[in-house]
Amino acid sequence: MRDHRLPIFTRTASNSMKFLTKAFEAKKKEIIEVAIDQPTKVKFMTGRDMKAYKLGKTYTYFGGLFEESPVRFVVPYDSMWNVVVEKGTFRSPLSVHASSTLVPPNGTVRSSIASDAPEHVRMAGASEEEAISLAAKSEG
Repeated sequence: MRDHRLPIFTRTASNSMKFLTKAFEAKKKEIIEVAIDQPTKVKFMTGRDMKAYKLGKTYTYFGGLFEESPVRFVVPYDSMWNVVVEKGTFRSPLSVHASSTLVPPNGTVRSSIASDAPEHVRMAGASEEEAISLAAKSEG
């Protein structure tokens, strides 16, 4: 088991937003768990989407606004995964503290569903894989 309880996150700021970020090399079904101290947006994305996010281009992510901690994301496939915890906007920053860890697969743990997820995702009686694919969003 790999222990990823290293320094919390890297602080990053762009012209329009501030955010915390951390990268994990994760395998399918491993769980990325993020602890947040207040409601904020938590996004999970691959390296390619992280690059687009930083450049202000269109990107795809899993996650959204979470009001409770911890936030759990069951990794859908092997990749380098980036966790982004948004700290509000440039004009309206939030003082958010977060930490994250990568935990081994556990068949009883499901991905957290964002409070701003569409109703059909939150109420889905679908399998976890279907719910995860329904929960992916694009912005930019």
